[in-house]
Amino acid sequence: MGRDRSRSSSDSDDYHRSSRKKEDFHRRRDDRHRDSDRDRRRRSRSNSSRHRRSEGSQRPRSSRHGSDYKDTSLMTRPSVASHFGTPPIDVADFENWVNILAKVDQNEDVEYAREKYRAFLSRYPNCYGFWQKYAEYEKKMGNMSEAKAVWEKGIISIPLSIDLWLGYTADVKNIPNFPPQSLRDLYARAIEIAGLEYQSDRLWLEAIGFERAVYIDELCRGTSKANCKRIGILFDKLLSTPTFHAPSHLERYVQYLNTIEPHLLLNDREYEEIMKMVCKQLDKPIGELVHQVQLSYICQTGENGMTNIVNEPGEGTFPVNINSIQHDPTALQLIRSEIIARRSKIYERNMKECEIRSGFEINIKRPYFHVKPLDYPQLFNWLSYLDFEIRQGQEDRIKILFDRCLIPCALYEEFWIKYARWMWKTYKSKSKCREIYLKAKTHCPTSLNLVLSQSGFEEAADNFDEALKVLDTFRREYPGYVLLELRYLGILRRKAEKEGGTASEYVLNQYEALIKDSQASPNLHSFYSLKLARYHLKSRRDAKLAQKVLKKAVSVDQFNLQLYSQYVDIAYTSESMTELDVIQSFDLALDSNLRLEDKVRFSQRKLDYLEELGNNIQAIEDHRDYHYNLLGQLPDSVTIRTRFINDPNRATLQPAAMPPQQPPPMVYAPQMQQPAMNMMPMMPMQQMQPMTYMNQAQPAVQLTLIEPTSSTM
Repeated sequence: MGRDRSRSSSDSDDYHRSSRKKEDFHRRRDDRHRDSDRDRRRRSRSNSSRHRRSEGSQRPRSSRHGSDYKDTSLMTRPSVASHFGTPPIDVADFENWVNILAKVDQNEDVEYAREKYRAFLSRYPNCYGFWQKYAEYEKKMGNMSEAKAVWEKGIISIPLSIDLWLGYTADVKNIPNFPPQSLRDLYARAIEIAGLEYQSDRLWLEAIGFERAVYIDELCRGTSKANCKRIGILFDKLLSTPTFHAPSHLERYVQYLNTIEPHLLLNDREYEEIMKMVCKQLDKPIGELVHQVQLSYICQTGENGMTNIVNEPGEGTFPVNINSIQHDPTALQLIRSEIIARRSKIYERNMKECEIRSGFEINIKRPYFHVKPLDYPQLFNWLSYLDFEIRQGQEDRIKILFDRCLIPCALYEEFWIKYARWMWKTYKSKSKCREIYLKAKTHCPTSLNLVLSQSGFEEAADNFDEALKVLDTFRREYPGYVLLELRYLGILRRKAEKEGGTASEYVLNQYEALIKDSQASPNLHSFYSLKLARYHLKSRRDAKLAQKVLKKAVSVDQFNLQLYSQYVDIAYTSESMTELDVIQSFDLALDSNLRLEDKVRFSQRKLDYLEELGNNIQAIEDHRDYHYNLLGQLPDSVTIRTRFINDPNRATLQPAAMPPQQPPPMVYAPQMQQPAMNMMPMMPMQQMQPMTYMNQAQPAVQLTLIEPTSSTM
């Protein structure tokens, strides 16, 4: 049947109309680069980046799923807790897809349905229910091979989904004359992959039921090798596996043991060991405890081609006689008691394992995937559970728990990063770690932290080129991350240093390009300028060039206090700088358009420098006068930590004439205030005597210097 184009177009139009637009996703502005590193990481997405596309030229997000798809899932991640963030996903996007797939199920255009299912499942691969629907759709359309391929893809995407495994095996069992060995291999594969899942009881019991059916079929066919030893092996594994219904498994085992001869269930070694014990207890040889018998059954072939035992003869039934052995009743009771005693010890140990995990398991409210965010207690429970298993040190159980966790928590980057780091620490396997990061990108394609973690992993493994490639790929897709740019430059620098070369020229070019492209954002321009100045100072040992970069940045961002502070610090701490260079660096701040309070702080630092390290007493006294003049310009309401008098004996109050009706004198008490960022530490303030002043306009405080009577040098 040809494809219904009108139907496809209609569905797409519905999707477009219901999708919400996110036009400003790539235009988040970083307004406060001067804040702490944590805040900077949270707001590092910038409006001004040389990688940012201009408005109207952004690459359409629909190309990934075809021209009729509009992406609405890209959302910001506001912090909801100290550790976890809201997943960057649009619930409406998921609901729109569900509506489309509901229509697809009624459409007979197979290619159209496949396109929609593949697009949805590539975006939400943890939705096991839609893998089932996809497989059932293919089966409904008569494409059994395609249905099997869908099951396989679903298993690869969600290997711990018990429902997927059971759906897959149920489909296979319904295939006429399907080889039992192939189905047995499928069950064995399912047990190996998902058997440690805490909710895997149904899978274990299905596998045991299948082996019982195969045993009865072989028995009715008169096969000499008919035995149920595989059932015993499965029960032994199940009794030692912590699962949700573990308390009931020993009872199931005992019930089955009481319906069958022990030698059919146990392996040969254990059976011989128990028989020797029983023979010794009864003081009889084994020949007196075992008897040959002939058993008769009424059998019937089922629709699936397998033979089963029925209670009464009827249409299609036939008798079967089987030669077997039976044990003496007393010996049989002793054998079964010993088997149960041995299994009980395994069962008790397993119940202790279940008990210590029950607190975590009972708090798992949503073990399946959904686009709606998990609440904080759920996330914290998963994190605590993972930490517990890691402390236990059982690698298989740790891996299974990570895989379980990453079904409901697939949208949270923190768990993917934790898994990858544990995998590398435990196995040192590059391929396994890369596989984890690849899956993580499917669920968290916009996560910067995930990309930084992957690049860090590649760099730690000395794969510098791959680390750069990871960053570059993300940068082209989602431009504007400041932290990504800094990591990129850092990798280049570390790569050059490790290879014994120099990346100075290239790093400088990159910094200069970032600074040039951020002219429209003074804050971002200052941020990159500070980084470049630090690179000049620390890596190239060029303080002059570092100051040159900062001086140029000041012309763009004239009120950025951090630029002036860094400029002064470079001069103050660099051995190559002279006294004149330091004074000029202070003067740059004092001659700027900074606030008066900021100028007072810089003036105080300059005065401290001149007093401590200055060689020109006239310059000291001149600046002291300048400093006092600045202080006099401060309003009375301004409180600022400054030290304009080092010795109370050096300054006295010049009282003015007291008017007849003057209000009571007020007390002026200098208050302490923390210094600005990157300011030089100040000397402890000495105790000052309270000073009274008159409420007169100018000046608020009159100071007269008292020349010392004697000088001691």
